[in-house]
Order: sequence, then structure tokens, then C-alpha cells
Amino acid sequence: MATKKPNGLTDNASWLQVINLLSDLVVYNHYDFDEFLKKLIKVVIEVIPTDSCLIYFYDQDKSELILIGSKKPHKEQLGKIILRKGEGITGWVAEHKQTVAIEKEAYKDPRFKFFEDLPEDTYESFLSVPIVNQAGVVGVVNLQNRKPYKFSKIEIKTIESLVKLIASAFVKVVLKRQVDRLENQLEERKVIEKAKGLLMKYKNLDEATTYKFLRQESMNRRKSMKEVAESILLVYEALGKYP
Repeated sequence: MATKKPNGLTDNASWLQVINLLSDLVVYNHYDFDEFLKKLIKVVIEVIPTDSCLIYFYDQDKSELILIGSKKPHKEQLGKIILRKGEGITGWVAEHKQTVAIEKEAYKDPRFKFFEDLPEDTYESFLSVPIVNQAGVVGVVNLQNRKPYKFSKIEIKTIESLVKLIASAFVKVVLKRQVDRLENQLEERKVIEKAKGLLMKYKNLDEATTYKFLRQESMNRRKSMKEVAESILLVYEALGKYP
């Protein structure tokens, strides 16, 4: 028989906490990616106290769902666990724009996809809710419990309403994060190219050898290639050869 947990919203104080958090998310304009996800996870688990909360973003260009947030620390998995639309329960929810609630033995569902790096995939109950805006699905929120748990209709409707309200802010924050990453990658390439140019000029190295040298230095020093390149630029600047 399924174990029933007490609902998280048992008093006015709990509801007030949810309303305050939700209002912060709806009008969120700071574009702090990590802070936004923390608040989103917090408001979700205020509604349903749960063992796990995973947040996926749907990349429309690639038709992929990317794990971007978690109640538990999964730093190594964030950004690396990816599902195609229609793949797994999460992908099915994104494809059909429908919530899935499973009381027990979620891992036996024919749609389930197992990830060894996620211990949550051995949990019993599973609630997966699509985040939808005018453009379509933009993400998915997954709630999981170690023990069997029957999600009530009120809990499900509350989570569905919650993610609908924050959908626009969710997209803005995630897209801003992607733009920032692209800008950082572009800046990194520029720095590396400058360092390569100096090494090729003053060390008489060809491009392939120069790149191999930078990569090896990065491994030896346990620094990023950008950091190695920046140190090379500083050396040549001190020698009066850069800029």
C-alpha cells in the first residue's frame, strides 16, 4: 500500500511562503540562473515535500531536454544528462504536453529511461509536469519520492498552475544563461587565438604544434586553455611584445 506524506501546504504560513516565492519568480528580472532555479525548486517542494526535484530545459533548436537544476547536488550531471523529445517519461511529457503521475514502481513504466548517474531513478513515485508557454513546451519539472506516494489532484493542479505562471521568466533566465555562455566561449577563443599567434611568431611554431602545446600545458597545469593563454599574453606583454 502506498505511503502518504502530509501535504506541504498545511497552514497559512506555508501558503504565504509559496505566494512570496512565486511572486519573486513571476517578476524575476535579475537573470541570476542559479538563484532562479533555487527559488523554483524551493517553491515546488513547499507545495509537495519530495525527495527529489529535477528541472529540465527544452532546447527547441535541438529538440532536447537538458537537466539544468536539482534539489540534490548533481553538479557533474547538470548540462550533461540529455533526453530527446519523446524519450523517457520526461520526454513523453514534453512531447504530449501532459502531466504524468505514477504512484509506485515508476522504473517499471515502459516509457522510463534509466540513468546510472541519477540515484533518483530507483525511486518509487514520479510526477512529471511540462512547463508550457505560448510557444509550446519550454521545460519539465520532475518530482520523485523514495517510497510509493499518491499525488493528489490538488497537488498536481497546484504544480501545473505554478509552472505555467513562471514559464516566461523561466525561458528568459535560461536563454540569458545560454547567451552568456556563448559570449564566454567567444572570448575564450579570442584569447587562445592571440596566444597562438604570439607563439607562432616568436617561437616559429606551426598552428597544429602551437595548439598541441597549449592543450598540453592546460593538462599539466590543470588550468583551462584560456587561463594558459592569458598567462602567455601577460608574459609577452611584460616583454613589450604584446599588444
